[in-house]
Amino acid sequence: MKKLLLSFLLISSLVVAQEKATLLYFNDSHVIYPVVDKHGERGGVARAKTLVDSVKKENKNTIVLQGGDLGGGVLFGAVYHGFPMIEAFNKMPIDISNFGQHEFDFGVTEARNLVNKSKFQWISTNLKESSGKPFNNSKEYIVKKIGDFKVGFLGTTDGMETTIQTTEIYQEDIIKSIGENLEKLKKEKVDFIVLLTQSEPELNIEILEKYPEINAVLAEEKSEKYNFVTYVGDKPIVSPQGNMGSIVKIDIFKNKDGKIKQSLEFLTVDSSVLSDKEMLKLEEFYKEKLDRDLGTVIAKNNVKLDSGFGENHHARYEESNVGNLIADAYKNHFNTEIAFMNGGGIRANIESGDFRLRDVISILPFSNKVGAFKYSGKTIVEALEHGVSSVDKKAGRFLQVSGMEYSYNPKNEVGSRVSNVTINGKPIQLETIYTVALPLYIKNGGDGFQMLKNTMGVVEIDSEKNIDSDIFIDYVKKIKVLNPKLEGRIVVK
Repeated sequence: MKKLLLSFLLISSLVVAQEKATLLYFNDSHVIYPVVDKHGERGGVARAKTLVDSVKKENKNTIVLQGGDLGGGVLFGAVYHGFPMIEAFNKMPIDISNFGQHEFDFGVTEARNLVNKSKFQWISTNLKESSGKPFNNSKEYIVKKIGDFKVGFLGTTDGMETTIQTTEIYQEDIIKSIGENLEKLKKEKVDFIVLLTQSEPELNIEILEKYPEINAVLAEEKSEKYNFVTYVGDKPIVSPQGNMGSIVKIDIFKNKDGKIKQSLEFLTVDSSVLSDKEMLKLEEFYKEKLDRDLGTVIAKNNVKLDSGFGENHHARYEESNVGNLIADAYKNHFNTEIAFMNGGGIRANIESGDFRLRDVISILPFSNKVGAFKYSGKTIVEALEHGVSSVDKKAGRFLQVSGMEYSYNPKNEVGSRVSNVTINGKPIQLETIYTVALPLYIKNGGDGFQMLKNTMGVVEIDSEKNIDSDIFIDYVKKIKVLNPKLEGRIVVK
């Protein structure tokens, strides 16, 4: 009898082991090789591949998920538009990728090309073509049989107002899109539902409270250094480190009473992990290529160009010396009275020393076009007001300026936060028309600048040379020595 009981327990434990499914998840995959900064050294596809292979060896019922943002956002993405990441993820391989807004930084056609070169599936629950169909025929939901579990996946994209503006696609309401596709998943009789999301934590919590049938939310990074888990009941919202600094591992299994449970842990992607040899060759190839392509010295930099990027992000709430330099470049190029630069578009800090092409692309990685337009003083003040409307959240809409000064108090009432606006030393006149150089991204309504669509005329726009980085390069070469200072252009009260 004891032998029979022992055999039964052994068989039962084997069944449970066979039923376990494993999900591996990472996101913020901007760079193919490890990132080295003040937070240390982390990431890299070669180390990630080693960890993925190790987990798959432990459990063959494993799938790999990528949460989005493999396109622009940093120097590497600006130069190669995400295609090396596709090459790496095809080799890893991953199974499903969600869309981040950075996949669209170089236009819809380039995003389609990324999808078409992928050997894995892309999911988009809420990105629609102008026709209303899912973007590029992506799946609105995906069902995978992983071991003995049937797992359903949803993938939502947020923040499309922060990338290139287009009428080809649109971001459908996230809550609505999830609800509609959950109904479809229920008909599939799935055991476990996972949401890949690019939304802020507050919205992720709202989603889980409204749709408790979702078992786990795999979110974008909240930190370059730390992992975060927030629970709504027993349902986790999981945010791994940025720049592929960690991989989330979720095991799905049945406990003794037959109920489906999950456990999670973070796998750190750092120097303690041996690099996969073939992937390491791919990393080294692109690192050397980038050095060759962008190593030319174009100026001498006497000061640190400081936007606070990756640290306090101060270009999103106060004057920045590199913000001044960029806005000056735009104003000089178009010979306008003033110029704007949205603080969220400044993506690097550069130490003093030789200033190279790679530094320009690090600072301005999105290849945005810049134009010059005519605006009333009233519209300019409205734009400044909008720019300071979310400084508490360090939103990218905050405006760095050239040719003008302004003050603001974030505690004042909406519409009265901005004051003391001057242009060339004279108080702004609301009915006067001024010439303004600015990125087409905000001119077309990006970051919520709807008022900037209302121009009073065009100064210059139709030029292939009007790419932000090209304008900046020309200006830097012209002045030869960089020494931008804080000049009181923006005063925070």
